[in-house]
Amino acid sequence: MDVSAVDPSLASQAWAALCAFPLSPSLWLLVFIGVFAGMAVGVLPGFGPPAAMALLFPLVYTLDPLPGISLLAGIFYGAKYGGAVTSILMGIPGEADAVATLFEGRPLALAGKAKQALAAATLASFTGGTLACLGMALLAPALSRAALFFGPSGRAAVMAGALALVAFTSPGGARRNLCMIFLGLALALPGMDPVYGTARLTFGSPLLSGGVELTALLLGLFGLGDLLNALLQPERRGPEQEAPAAPPLRRLSAAMAALRGTLLGFLTGLVPCGAGVTASFASHALEKRLSRHPEDFGRGAWEGLAGPEASNNAAAMASFAPLLLLGLPTNPIMAALLGALTVMGVVPGPSLPQEQPDFYQGFFFCLIIGNMLLLAMGLGLAGFWARLARLPFRLLWPVILLLCLTGSYVGADGLAGPVQCLAFGLLAVFLKRQGCSPAPLVLAFVLGPRLETHLLQTLFSYW
Repeated sequence: MDVSAVDPSLASQAWAALCAFPLSPSLWLLVFIGVFAGMAVGVLPGFGPPAAMALLFPLVYTLDPLPGISLLAGIFYGAKYGGAVTSILMGIPGEADAVATLFEGRPLALAGKAKQALAAATLASFTGGTLACLGMALLAPALSRAALFFGPSGRAAVMAGALALVAFTSPGGARRNLCMIFLGLALALPGMDPVYGTARLTFGSPLLSGGVELTALLLGLFGLGDLLNALLQPERRGPEQEAPAAPPLRRLSAAMAALRGTLLGFLTGLVPCGAGVTASFASHALEKRLSRHPEDFGRGAWEGLAGPEASNNAAAMASFAPLLLLGLPTNPIMAALLGALTVMGVVPGPSLPQEQPDFYQGFFFCLIIGNMLLLAMGLGLAGFWARLARLPFRLLWPVILLLCLTGSYVGADGLAGPVQCLAFGLLAVFLKRQGCSPAPLVLAFVLGPRLETHLLQTLFSYW
């Protein structure tokens, strides 16, 4: 695809449309509603972006394509920041993408740096999202060609590389981490076969009929696990007693980490391989490897917070490339957006930037608007969220318990969620006392079905 092939009249129409966008209050309002709704569902574990998107989906039948898609997309990337809030303040990741943020954000909150950690996460998210949007808008022809090169074997290689990187850089040692990866892959097996669509390894139990639920696993390993560990060790119960001194903020190092995370997230987001979680874990591992102070990681390294947050948001933005340029959704949220595009008469494909430049360029302009609103709301509410972190532990732990059980119930749509959440909470206590990190387990569990699918597709292509 050649940029010169674009009709000058279409390009002029796109430029005129872009100039008119800032003057459209209704468009700004719809983007704001989407971002705010995403932040809200990100703070509430279990009630994720797909549920909020389903509630607002009927609006696409009454809106023009650009405002409707921008509204739904705002829910997607707004939830990324909402997940960071609970990860930092309560140690509860709303989704797998926010787990890497928890590693450094939670220790900073315990050290009394909650407001600064939230501000740093907001700035990193804004950096990653905005630069990724600009890259997507400017590099559309090249990206449409590059995305075609990643077949099943390439995607499987990217995921295997991410697992290897986390295994050899996460705390606990390579042997323990490899065991955690094996356990995560095993937990991903029960339920519905991702290739043949048949039930497997459920053992006739209704608790495993739908497989292991991701929300229950995350809330159990991190939220309920930390809660049980604190309750079982009264001498370390209060946050005020678990407040080691935070490492100093090195602004230049944190800024460079955000830029590296943006590049890593942007490149990862172009490949349908669980972009957000892969990018955030890989960024955290990379920053630890490059840091001059690796001893700071695990107790509040600012680089380890900025890098994953930037990569997470950059990957979220870049994941629109396979959707718009190939018609390939990379997750359930993208699948819902593909359905909305179909309803509105927008045909995804490599020729979309040429045939509908006003929509393509306008959409990424709306993404930049959304990131600006997210920055304003994130910085404006940082103080409010930080005050919640100062509440006494005796008041916080019932709320954490209620969020974990409610979120797992909503995520699994039944009692199987709380049961699994409790089981993983007990497992987290055991793993922590054995010196094992749950990070490789989570990454392997999320990537397991996709890795299996791509490996089988690769094998079938040679048969």
